[in-house]
This record gives sequence, C-alpha cells and structure tokens, in this order.
Amino acid sequence: MRAFLSYDIVDPVFLEKVSHLQNELKSTGADLKLVNADILHFTIRFLGEIDEEDKLQIVNALRGKVENFELDLVFRGIGAFPDERRISVIWIGLDPSSASTLEKQALTVNSLLKTVQVGGSSDPERFSPHVTIARVRSGRNKDRLVSFIYEHKNQELGSAKIKNLRLKLSHLTPSGPEYSDLHVFES
Repeated sequence: MRAFLSYDIVDPVFLEKVSHLQNELKSTGADLKLVNADILHFTIRFLGEIDEEDKLQIVNALRGKVENFELDLVFRGIGAFPDERRISVIWIGLDPSSASTLEKQALTVNSLLKTVQVGGSSDPERFSPHVTIARVRSGRNKDRLVSFIYEHKNQELGSAKIKNLRLKLSHLTPSGPEYSDLHVFES
C-alpha cells in the first residue's frame, strides 16, 4: 500500500477560498489539473509502499506522542515547484510563524520514525510546508500563469485549523488520487 503522513485541511470557509482561487488560476488559460479541495492536506512525510507490519510499526512509533497537536495556520502566498521557469506544481504557502510551527512538528514526527525502516521514505530533512492546489500539464499560457503567481506571491489567503496526524493510504486513479485513513492519531 502506498502511504503518507499528513494533516488534512477541512475548514469549509478556507476550502471555499481555495476553490475561488483555483477558478482564478483556470482563468489564466494554463493547462492545469486542479486538486480537489476535499483532499487538501500537508504531507508531513511520504512513506511509499508499506505493508501491514510497517503500518503497525509506524502507528506504534507515533501513538501517544503526536496526539493533541492542533494548530491555527495562516496561509500566505502562492508558489510553484520546482520554480517559476519550470512549473509542475502550484501551491499555497504559510506565513513564517505557521510554517515554523509545522516544520517543528514534522521534525518531531520524523525523529520518532527514525527507528522504523520503511522503504521509499522521502527525505525528512526536506520538509517544505505547502498545500498543492494544481498541477501543470503543459506550457500553455505559461506567461499568464507566472504573472498570476507573482501577483499572489505574498497575498494573505485566510486561515484554518489542522489537527490529528493521519496515516493515509493513497490510491492513484485516472481521475486523480483517492485517499483514505489507515490510522488517525486523535487526542
């Protein structure tokens, strides 16, 4: 099973703002695949392929140590990976304070997972707090897309609360990824 650890974004008011922003992005005429607002999340760690034994080790390493984490985040700015010259992903970022707190939480989670050997794990040192809102399929209207990103680079985009780290299963389909919870670390 393909898995990752994340904090989901479920605030309906914020998700409506993201949906509006995605519609503005579409108006650039760029060739985009928008991410469904129902699956927006912060990936804390991509784990790759895991089996049931790996799942149990991950849950046991984190249980009792990541519960009760709750954070009000302030979203600020739009950016692109890998950069504005070769855009493949468009994301929403965080203000510096929110980013710092989430980075510390990611370090905590990754530190707790040092004893768990899971194949395909992403580099925990490279955590970059962002929420992917679109993927770019081609270079069509790239100039308009780049202008849109620059216009919104420092814009405050609202706030939302996250809580409950989730071990997620990712199933890739032709219409996009589908996620389900394997385990929720609840308080």
